[in-house]
Amino acid sequence: MNQFKYVYYIVLTVLFTSCVTMADYNYRRIDQNISDGNYSEVYAELETASSFLYGQHDEVLNYLDKGLVAHYVGDYELSNSNLSQAEKLIQTYYAKSITQNMSSMLINDTVIDYSGDPYEDIYLNIIMALNYLELEKFDDAFVEIRRFENKLKEISVQYQVELEKQKKELKENSSYVPSVEVKFHNSAFARYLSMLLYRTEGDLDSALVDYNKIEQAFSLQPSLYNFPIPSTLEEELSVPESMCRLNFISLTGLAPLKKEILDPSYISKSYYRVALPVMYRRESQVDSVSCKITNLQTNESFSKRMEKIESVENIAIDTYSQKYSIVVARTIRRLFSKLFTSTTLDVLSQYSEGDVASLFQLMSLASKFTSAVSERADVRTSRFFPASVYVGGINLEPGSYNVQVFYKAKNGKILFTSEYTQNVEETKLNLVESFCFN
Repeated sequence: MNQFKYVYYIVLTVLFTSCVTMADYNYRRIDQNISDGNYSEVYAELETASSFLYGQHDEVLNYLDKGLVAHYVGDYELSNSNLSQAEKLIQTYYAKSITQNMSSMLINDTVIDYSGDPYEDIYLNIIMALNYLELEKFDDAFVEIRRFENKLKEISVQYQVELEKQKKELKENSSYVPSVEVKFHNSAFARYLSMLLYRTEGDLDSALVDYNKIEQAFSLQPSLYNFPIPSTLEEELSVPESMCRLNFISLTGLAPLKKEILDPSYISKSYYRVALPVMYRRESQVDSVSCKITNLQTNESFSKRMEKIESVENIAIDTYSQKYSIVVARTIRRLFSKLFTSTTLDVLSQYSEGDVASLFQLMSLASKFTSAVSERADVRTSRFFPASVYVGGINLEPGSYNVQVFYKAKNGKILFTSEYTQNVEETKLNLVESFCFN
């Protein structure tokens, strides 16, 4: 019968649509290159394999990933260009996703243009600030830090409004949605960068305000800053006359990814499945970061241990909790909608006869089948944000220095070494940034 063929084509269409954005790409080479510090090779692969890595709804990820890797390469203008484009699209797609909810209700969340996770939206401004520091554009760096802080104030409210809207749609079923309380409201690392900038400009009063905010970040957010505050922070505002301050920033590990988890607690019949995107940490081998600084004129050497100031992975998981609750609410709504459709078709088949009854039965079966196979968790997220940030500083005489940064495992094994030549000057922000993503 023609109507049977029609149902068959519907099933195929839904199956194809549900899979079209789920590129099965093997990240082994990319992961190995990022671990080995071959950032140029990673960027080249992101370019050449772009059509395999990113679907039509993944533009934000495309720009985010390239912006981050370009920063690690040292192409700061290119990095800012990509990250700026990602930021614009995040704003556009967050508003647009509201109008795409109908497609999401029919299939799954992967048909919505990806608008970034909360931590991606705010931390891209920190990477842009680091780019501007490297380009010695301090005013622009200040702008990015302030944008980070403003977003941090707004984003929780923005997601809470959406969450309450989803709960209202669910009515009595809103109890299925997990309650959330986002703890992150003050970034020690953002304040640290601001403090260094104010100190460089000679505004010690403003630098002291940032110093106090760093202390508050640790004292008021203990679950996010579950490590000691850097012991050398006080030294940042008391550099002796005729001496210079050399600062170090190290980005280590890789921020969390998401994986699909099937949650049977929401499943009412065997025909249905609920797939949820759960964020999980990626293990890092880095246990400590230290520096050896050698004066190239005198060969005098100094050692300095760096200390953690920010756990991006802690903050990523904390700020994702609101979005996850929205995803759960939307998934439950989709489940009940699909249940209603198949139940209605079952009832119609019972009150029909002959071919019409058979058609309704077939449509009900197709509805249940496509509901099960099309339900995919949206596990999209950037792969290249760091997991942790380490900082340090040392007072030195003006001159030219060799700087070696050592990344070590718990057993003392050196995992990675970076080496730089740095001219240290008075009244200048002398900054060495390094990376290790083991």
